[in-house]
Amino acid sequence: MVNLSNIERVQALLAALPAAIHGHALALLERLGDRDPYTGPFGWQLGLHYTERTPGRTRCTIDIDASYYNPGGVAHGGVIFTLADSAMGAAVYTVLEPGQRCTTAELKINYLAPVRQGKTTATATVISRRRTLAVVTADVRDEGGELVALAQGTFAIIRADAPLPAEGDG
Repeated sequence: MVNLSNIERVQALLAALPAAIHGHALALLERLGDRDPYTGPFGWQLGLHYTERTPGRTRCTIDIDASYYNPGGVAHGGVIFTLADSAMGAAVYTVLEPGQRCTTAELKINYLAPVRQGKTTATATVISRRRTLAVVTADVRDEGGELVALAQGTFAIIRADAPLPAEGDG
C-alpha cells in the first residue's frame, strides 16, 4: 500500500472527480479552512458563521454559491432550513443554565423566495423559554435584505449528561 501525503491524497481525490465538479470540491475545502468554532463539523462543511450572540438572540450567516444549488439552480431548501435551525438552536443555548443543552423537537419553515447567491442571514429570537421547552422564531434574509424564509421551532431543554435520543424516540 502506498502512503500518500495529505496533499497528494487531496490531489488524487480531486483528479478522480469529474472535472465539472472540481469547483464545488474546492469550495468545500475553502469552507473547511474558514470554520467558525461554534458550528462544529457539519456547520464547517456548510460555511456557517455566527455574527451575533446575545441572550435570547443569534444571527448566523452562510455565503450561497452554486455549490448549494438544487437541480433548479437555486439554494437547496435544506440549506436554508439548516441555517434557520442552527441560528435557532444557538439562540436557545444563550438562555440555558449550566448543565443544560437543547435539541430541536419540531421546526416549521415557510420558504418565501429563492436564494441564488450571496450572504444569507438567519436571525433567531427566543419567544418563550420554559423549564423543558423553548419556542424560537427565525427570519432568513438574502444579501439584499429580502425576507426569503420564516421559521418557528420548539426546542427541548434537557440535562447535558442525558443520553442522546435514538432516531424516532418520542
